[in-house]
Amino acid sequence: MMSDTNINISCSPKIGIFWLIIENGESRFLTDMISVEEGEEYGDSVTWSGHYDFWEKIRTQKKTLLVSRVPLWSEYEEWPRGRVIFNKNHNQFVVYADRKILTDMGKKEISLVFSLPSGQTVFRRDGHYVSIRQITI
Repeated sequence: MMSDTNINISCSPKIGIFWLIIENGESRFLTDMISVEEGEEYGDSVTWSGHYDFWEKIRTQKKTLLVSRVPLWSEYEEWPRGRVIFNKNHNQFVVYADRKILTDMGKKEISLVFSLPSGQTVFRRDGHYVSIRQITI
């Protein structure tokens, strides 16, 4: 698995959205992430971005600047996806995702890509994130 799109090269944890896609025969994460400090407060949580809006942003970019060609030929809800938020009350990161991503390897890859601290991160399935693509990690 190659997690190369928007890899978080700093050690500070990030929040944001992600998909597990297949491009050029390889599985990888497509992400939109920022630091917790840059996020938007939403109740007791800090969150960032929307799946539809980000997918459409990629779709309308000039083809030479695309981080992925997948949005050009498919819809955002086809692929396993999820979101990383920060819960202020519990001082922890929460990963909501399609069950297809929540394998041991999937959790490890998401934690790596978003630089999530292991003792401060929980993973949960979310009914909003159910995909039609058969992809495993």
